[in-house]
Parts: sequence; C-alpha cells; structure tokens
Amino acid sequence: MAGAVSARRSGAAGPRGVGGSRRSNDRPGPGREGAAAPRPSVGDRLAVVDRLLDGSVTAAGGVWSRATAWILRIALEQSVDELWSRTEPDLARCPMRAQLLALRVVTDPPTAARIATLWTTLSHATHHHDYELAPGVGELRRWRDDTARIAAELAVAHS
Repeated sequence: MAGAVSARRSGAAGPRGVGGSRRSNDRPGPGREGAAAPRPSVGDRLAVVDRLLDGSVTAAGGVWSRATAWILRIALEQSVDELWSRTEPDLARCPMRAQLLALRVVTDPPTAARIATLWTTLSHATHHHDYELAPGVGELRRWRDDTARIAAELAVAHS
C-alpha cells in the first residue's frame, strides 16, 4: 500500500495513469474528433445577449435572465483574459478574484473597481437565491452596456 501511495506521489503511472483516476475526457468520443470549436468572441457573446434581451431567443424559457447574466459574466472574464494574454499571461491561470485585484496594476483603480463590482454583481445574479427575483430586463441591459464598455476599454489597454 505504501508503495502505491509513493508511486502516485512520485508521478509514476499506474494501471489508470498518473494519479490512479480515469477521466471521461481522456478518450476521444462523439464530437471530440479534430480541433476544438473556436472560442466565440466577446462581440459574439454580446450579440447573443442582445438576442436574449429582445426576445428573439424563445427556447431559453424561464432561465433566460440568468443565462443572460452568465453570458455577460463570461464575456467580462474573456475580456480580462485577453488583457492578460497581452500583458501578463501567467495571471490568466489565477482565480478570477486574484485577477480582479491585479487589474489595479494595468488599469487605473476606478476602472479596476468598476470591473470587480460588475463581476461580483453578475456572479450574484447568476445564482438562484430564495426570496429574490431574477434580474430584470432593465438591469440586464445596463449590465450589458457596462460589459461592452469595459470590454472596449480593456481591448485598447496596453495594446
């Protein structure tokens, strides 16, 4: 038993590979052949948000408002990721809260605070809370505009 534990700690591969576990994504499966699908741009994500907000996506049912908040949060995070890829690539591996703190180094403190506030607001809006209503169209439109404005600012920062 001690030998198996030390083999795992040393990185030696056992019958199921290093660490002894088999993940489902270790093997190719349906839809996994070839290259991965290209990552949608921030603009693509904002276009989907616009479609959700104007009601042209009807398949979202009762979760459309939270789905909209999720897409906005992903677009905001992607904008931050793109900034790090140009300035400090290693920061992209840090948790988002740490990245938000580090924004003060590459942007001014008020901009970093606006980004952190919007990210926190979107994070809160994406989760169901008893006795709280889902975000309304007005809030979502304001968050969409804020996300687009921040994405544009970050796109030109340190370019």
